[in-house]
Amino acid sequence: MSHPPSSTTSVPPPSPLATAEPWDLVSDAYSAEALPYFEKFAREALRIAALPQGARIVDVAAGPGTLSLLAAAAGARVSAIDFSEQMVQRCRGRALEAGVADALEIRQGDGQHLPFESAAYDGAFSMFGLMFFPDRLAGLREMRRVLRPGCPGVISSWVPFDGPFGTLLGALRDELPALPLAGGKPPLASADEIRTEMAAAGFDAVRVETVDIPITAPSFDAFWDSMERTNAPMVLVKHRLGARWPEVAARVRERVRATVGDGPVTTGRGAFLGIGSAGASARDAR
Repeated sequence: MSHPPSSTTSVPPPSPLATAEPWDLVSDAYSAEALPYFEKFAREALRIAALPQGARIVDVAAGPGTLSLLAAAAGARVSAIDFSEQMVQRCRGRALEAGVADALEIRQGDGQHLPFESAAYDGAFSMFGLMFFPDRLAGLREMRRVLRPGCPGVISSWVPFDGPFGTLLGALRDELPALPLAGGKPPLASADEIRTEMAAAGFDAVRVETVDIPITAPSFDAFWDSMERTNAPMVLVKHRLGARWPEVAARVRERVRATVGDGPVTTGRGAFLGIGSAGASARDAR
């Protein structure tokens, strides 16, 4: 969530999720409702990074500070960046409320061109953000550049969608074939892809852990209502369709409800966490 489109040839146009618009639209509901769930993955990322006490870290595509605030509360000094103005505002507000604002440097900017010094950080993270970058290699190289040699970089991406969430995206795809992510295969959708791309950016000893953290809504209605507020692709389509959305939504909703039922809905949204270390040449990487 931290990157304006880059102009390159021979690559497809960037996903709508590589623009600030959907993240600005969901910033309030995301912070209020989805953040506790995403914090679970952030805690796992911090665990596998095994940072030293008082570490200095970069959080790329930081959103409302999901990982940043957890790290700051544990004693880290954090440089956070996101391209969504609304997400940056949420991050600043949450840092003030949590009493950790002094430990955070929060900027609005491009994760493909980090405004941070080289070889100066003990850890670099991008939780469900770098996966949408128009130029992921540039984003990964920038994460590696700012790291001290031997220090960890961690990225996350979704395991391909299945279950109720996959059914929802599939129904939306059938109604609106251009919907981002509706095909069921998110970017960096395998451990091999993550290892390949991190290694290409110069990370050493890359490994991937799979983290399965399901989330359960008490009813189908609760699941649907939450998706309409917090799911970026769905919120973006709702916004762009305007007055047409209720008609489309009614068809999609009934199709998904017929498949998953009216009772509690558990979505299996597992994630990959890729971790690699910056090599000795990280100071010169660009």
